[in-house]
Amino acid sequence: VQLNPLLAIAWRNLGWGYNNYSNNIQKSVLAYEKAISLKKDEPVYYAELDVLYERNNSPLETRAKLFDSANETVKKRDDAFVREILVLNLTGQADKSVKYLENSNFHFREGSSRISDMTVDARLLNGSSLMKNGQYQLALDQYLAAKNREAEDEQAGARDPQINYFIATAYEALGNKEMAKLYFEKSTDQKLNETGIVSYYQGLSFQKSGQNDNAVKCFNDLIETGNDKLNKESEIDFFAKFGEKESANNRLSNANLLVGLGLKGLGKNSEAKKKLQKSVELSVSNLWAGIELNN
Repeated sequence: VQLNPLLAIAWRNLGWGYNNYSNNIQKSVLAYEKAISLKKDEPVYYAELDVLYERNNSPLETRAKLFDSANETVKKRDDAFVREILVLNLTGQADKSVKYLENSNFHFREGSSRISDMTVDARLLNGSSLMKNGQYQLALDQYLAAKNREAEDEQAGARDPQINYFIATAYEALGNKEMAKLYFEKSTDQKLNETGIVSYYQGLSFQKSGQNDNAVKCFNDLIETGNDKLNKESEIDFFAKFGEKESANNRLSNANLLVGLGLKGLGKNSEAKKKLQKSVELSVSNLWAGIELNN
């Protein structure tokens, strides 16, 4: 870059080196930003820079600006397009995510479960937005589309209790009590392999089905699991190596999310808000922490 400061690939390579060799994420970000300012039609730059933004916990506004008017470029590479969809979901633009996804096909198998997750997220978020506007049938269509996408996943059914809960709420809003009851029961009937975000929505379905004891157990399990993760993380953090701060923050964010969801389910809204706020502070990329904090 001393010989040719307008050579975008050299700035990109500096950014790669600052990140992977020097562990200097700030310098890495600046170098990638310089590369994109010089060459806006290289999709891999967008994919790699947004990963850095996420690790750096950069503001969502910064990440949204990166992809603004860049869809024609980023859709040429699956990894870049995935990053754009993730950012659209995080910034309240799920309707745009759905539109882009409906007109696109992904070509690689590796990471397909993440593609499925972000597609389900887009459908659920878009449906929730439609619900708030009173467009219940359109919301139901989005939730059912999420169900169909989940069925195509290699880990099919993992999020069904969450999706079925949302489907039930749409039927409930439409006045179809029979179908609402059916889908709340579908949500509660499935045995989960682990306690996680999906457990919260299954707990809500237990509440709707009048199974309050099971609901309370779901929420208490979330709190216990989250606190266990927080305690273990504090032990790990003491011995953490240089450069591991970002991943540690993500783990702490997820642990706080689980506790916050459990507290919210139990109606302890003030305590829940503090935990969810902490989760978002640790990682603005924690999608469902942000959603539940603002609901």
